[in-house]
Amino acid sequence: MLGRSHLLQKSGCRILAVISCLLILLMGAVQAAAKQEEAVLRLDAKTGAVFPRSLRFMTDTFTKSLQPVPSRQGLDKLRCSASAEFSGSGLSLIRDKIRTAAGSDAVIYVVDLRKESHGFVNGDIPVSQYMKKNRGNVKLKAAAVKQVEGKWLQSLVGKELTFVPMGKTDTKLFPACSVKVEKVETEEALASRLGMRYKRILITDQMAPTDEEVDAFMAFYKSLPKNAWLHFHCHAGHGRTTTFAVFYDILSNPAVAMDDIVARQYALGGTNLFAPGKKDNWKGKEIRKRAEQIRKFYAYVQANRSNQYAQTFSAWVKAQR
Repeated sequence: MLGRSHLLQKSGCRILAVISCLLILLMGAVQAAAKQEEAVLRLDAKTGAVFPRSLRFMTDTFTKSLQPVPSRQGLDKLRCSASAEFSGSGLSLIRDKIRTAAGSDAVIYVVDLRKESHGFVNGDIPVSQYMKKNRGNVKLKAAAVKQVEGKWLQSLVGKELTFVPMGKTDTKLFPACSVKVEKVETEEALASRLGMRYKRILITDQMAPTDEEVDAFMAFYKSLPKNAWLHFHCHAGHGRTTTFAVFYDILSNPAVAMDDIVARQYALGGTNLFAPGKKDNWKGKEIRKRAEQIRKFYAYVQANRSNQYAQTFSAWVKAQR
């Protein structure tokens, strides 16, 4: 009996050991998942009175040599510029550069294409809340994004915090920034303080704009005064920024071939939006979807410019099916 009891006891210990191991593995997986979803305090650009990276004006010379060379028809008169995220002082420099190019009476719009929560610390430091794959606020509507962003910014006040650059480019260009947060400001408030207007179109990073997001841009476009100047930006000044610069170029220069417009926005320093996605993953699919949206948009402009775009983009796309 004692031998049998001893065996049962040993067997029970083994089972408990296996269960303990499984629990430890499960807890590790849960902690790893939680760590992946943990927000990072991101430093979005170099601080101080410096221009942001990827800044370009339509009158700039092409930075890339393409064959054939894209047409510049209408490009030098296109009233827009583009860049990555900027510091508070950097936006002031951009404003002054735009006024030099466009005249003191230009109505300057900062067109913010970021859906992720971001803002400015102590009047100058550009920061954001980075989630995995930069998917912050991905499921939220515009009103909710504004509320969440405002609450997050206010939560920073009074704390000693370190904001870190992320990605291969930013980590080479500027170091982390440690600071006591005395005040915070939304980008809309910053633009207003600098005498600029503000429009936000909420696009998730590395995602193609939806039909409804294109509708929002078109409604904004139709409301613009004649002396408007648009400054497009996202975080890096690449995908989202180039996409909407292409849209604006198409609207302003409908007689120019679509391939020329996409190529010249790339040659100015943007992204090659017609480069095929190399992988068949979510990112590759979004790259292809984005290129298809541009093709649809070009066709929409050709079909609807005579009636001043009375039909929305989404309604027109639906009618083509």
